[in-house]
Amino acid sequence: MGGGDDNSREEIHDGSMTNQEENTNAQQNLEPSPNLPEKTAIAEEDSSKEAKQIPEEKPNENAEGNNVEQEQSVIADNAQAVGASATETISVGNSSTGPVEAHKPEDTANRDAAHEDQVKFQQNLEYEISIKKEEAERTPLVCLSEDIQKLYQEYEQGSDVYRNKIMKLAERHNKIRRCRGDGNCFYRAFGFAWFERLLLSNNSTILRAALDSLVATKTLLNSSGYQPLVYDDIYDVVEEQMKAIERGERDDSMLLAIFQTDEISNHIVWYLRVITAAYLKKYRQEYEPFLEFETEMDQYCSKYVEVMDQEADHIHVIALTKALNVPVEIAYMSGSDAMEQVNFHEFYPDNEATGGNLTLKPLVLLYRPGHYDILYRKE
Repeated sequence: MGGGDDNSREEIHDGSMTNQEENTNAQQNLEPSPNLPEKTAIAEEDSSKEAKQIPEEKPNENAEGNNVEQEQSVIADNAQAVGASATETISVGNSSTGPVEAHKPEDTANRDAAHEDQVKFQQNLEYEISIKKEEAERTPLVCLSEDIQKLYQEYEQGSDVYRNKIMKLAERHNKIRRCRGDGNCFYRAFGFAWFERLLLSNNSTILRAALDSLVATKTLLNSSGYQPLVYDDIYDVVEEQMKAIERGERDDSMLLAIFQTDEISNHIVWYLRVITAAYLKKYRQEYEPFLEFETEMDQYCSKYVEVMDQEADHIHVIALTKALNVPVEIAYMSGSDAMEQVNFHEFYPDNEATGGNLTLKPLVLLYRPGHYDILYRKE
């Protein structure tokens, strides 16, 4: 402690002080201690001033006790000042900015690599968005049907495997209808092919069964935790289009125009997505083992099924066909398989759901890596 504290001890020991000693001690008390922060010096100065204001009394036991109390008060003030200074130092060290620390070379390298990966990811994402935008500008949501030879012409300068498979495909199929490759192509192809099959069937029994299946999806959604407020308006759009077919108010050109209209077409796509998600949630114990990285079903659906522009996976096809009792056959055409034959995968609803009798002919879709279109079989 500084000189002021030593003189206080002498005062207690001698029992009295001369004026010269008092002045000397007061002068020393005015000097800040080199071992304490500025606040400590100020505290000592205040204590010294207070000591000057006390009238000189004859030494006695009470005076000695008062001096001890004064010394303890000074010590307490000093400790408080030091504590406040330390608190300020800690507070500054824990501030949002924090003290500047030297980074290890490997930390800097890792940070730079992470930043570079983030930049590349953003660039790839922007490129993908630009490609989809360009495709959207030149490709309708659903196109006119065309001869399957148009598909063959796409690969005239490409793989022999693809050309051979298309030739095999053309033995039973004569037309193809393309859908925009925006991540919604499976649901849009399914929706158009389903509505078109109902339109061409001209069968009231088939139409009524389709409407019953559509109405039943509301119960499915409710049981899977979806609130009617979320889906009611969009459901009404889908139901109205199907009822218009039942009433004979739609033809081929009108149906195509509906699916080329962004609002109505996307409403149908979104509702098919929610049906798929609701079915997967209801039967999560059956389908969760097929999810990657042990993902929980609710999280999977919110990230990959319910969101527009997310590509469909194998279990999405299974869920939608079972939820709506609609049979689907998909031709998988891959350039990695040297076999000339195109493999067809059948997705049929349960026999219990259809009474063991498939009255609706299967929808036929063509799958090429990352994309779905509609195929038409020869009659």
